[in-house]
Amino acid sequence: MKTFMKLMVTGLLAVSLLSVNTTHSNAKQPVDFQNNSCHAAARSHERAAAIPRNLLTSIALAETGRWNAQKKEMFAWPWTVTSGGAGTYYPTRQDAIDAVQKLQSRGVTNIDVGCMQINLQYHPNAFASLDQAFDPVLNVEYAKNFLLGLQKSTGSWIQAAANYHSTSPQLNLNYRTKVLRIWREVSGVSLARLPLNPSPSPAYADPEARVAQTALLNSRFRARLDAEGSAQKHVKARDQMQAWRQARTSPNLLGHTAALRRAKMLQKQQSELENLKPSFAQKRRQQLNKWRKNPHTAFR
Repeated sequence: MKTFMKLMVTGLLAVSLLSVNTTHSNAKQPVDFQNNSCHAAARSHERAAAIPRNLLTSIALAETGRWNAQKKEMFAWPWTVTSGGAGTYYPTRQDAIDAVQKLQSRGVTNIDVGCMQINLQYHPNAFASLDQAFDPVLNVEYAKNFLLGLQKSTGSWIQAAANYHSTSPQLNLNYRTKVLRIWREVSGVSLARLPLNPSPSPAYADPEARVAQTALLNSRFRARLDAEGSAQKHVKARDQMQAWRQARTSPNLLGHTAALRRAKMLQKQQSELENLKPSFAQKRRQQLNKWRKNPHTAFR
């Protein structure tokens, strides 16, 4: 296989990915399979973050792969929404956003969105808006950071890919098998040539063990915090750049500059106060422990 765009997927793989519902797609609107924004974003982030080639791409296919029977090619679809069952492909970004808003208006919170099916309930700080959530570059970027966090905590790329999907050990095993099958097809090589080193952590030796469940939960929790932190930094940097560009053309440039400096100073002061909170809480716990050992000793 030379490229992902010419992927010939096995019948079993095609059937497994065709469970996504296309009934809401506009039949009059042709599907633009050539505008494969998920694939472009995945390949770009793989290179930038030194993720094994085609791994992020394979996860995108496992999450939102769409089969073009005429061309016999598989594409990850950026306007995919999943909630409580099979996902739905929507023809446009706005259609997908409208679908999510309708679900949210009914009180539904467990919703997966975009190329990489980021769950809005379990990743509440991943995106500032639904428009960002369905931006293929931002959606895949968040998934990249989440995957990097999972690899950091597990020490294994394939275990990180398994942990990407679920907190259930059994579902993880099934998902791992699915990703491996796609990864092998996309890469056009045998499994022996893929970086499949298992996690060095003994917690993953028995997926059904309680310690494995705990390790999985901890891995996803830490990775989510890392990914959300990276996403917030990205949005902050972008907003600051936009504000700077607008200020450059303003007749009151000096006023804008002074206001920006004041805002940064206040932000720095607030950050310093926030950093003091954990220290205070830790000191308070130490005092309480000391008091419990000797109730007659006053706090110092």
